[in-house]
Amino acid sequence: MVELPFLLLSIALVGSIFAGLSCSTIGIFVVRMNLVSIGYCMSHAAFAGAALGLLINIDPLFGAIVFSLVTALVLGPLSEKAKLESNVIIGFLFSIMIALAFIFLNMIPGTAATGAALNILWGSVFMVNLNDLLLLGILSFVILLFFTLFY
Repeated sequence: MVELPFLLLSIALVGSIFAGLSCSTIGIFVVRMNLVSIGYCMSHAAFAGAALGLLINIDPLFGAIVFSLVTALVLGPLSEKAKLESNVIIGFLFSIMIALAFIFLNMIPGTAATGAALNILWGSVFMVNLNDLLLLGILSFVILLFFTLFY
């Protein structure tokens, strides 16, 4: 029989390995393309999406994914049309997303946002569940597959 602490540690360890594989592989391209501040922008976009998810009672993960994808899709065309360096656009989007996150958190009634928002902000590797582990595994596989096929 698997004991609970061993299971939690195993899930946390495997989740950390998947995240490390994905982030280090993507990090190669982030540094080569001189987009080092993209992590701040995307994390705050995800936070704004999660805060909106809390506000309208949908899954915060879904809101985070949608906001992150929209931010990523807007970044390229916006930097080309504005004829500015991509880091300027990243800083602009970063400011907008953190402002939206605080606006959405402020609009949540009562103190319901406090605990959920702190969990989203700080998180814990020990809160990774089997569904998250499956999502991390699939994402790591897809990233490594693209890296192997196209690089």
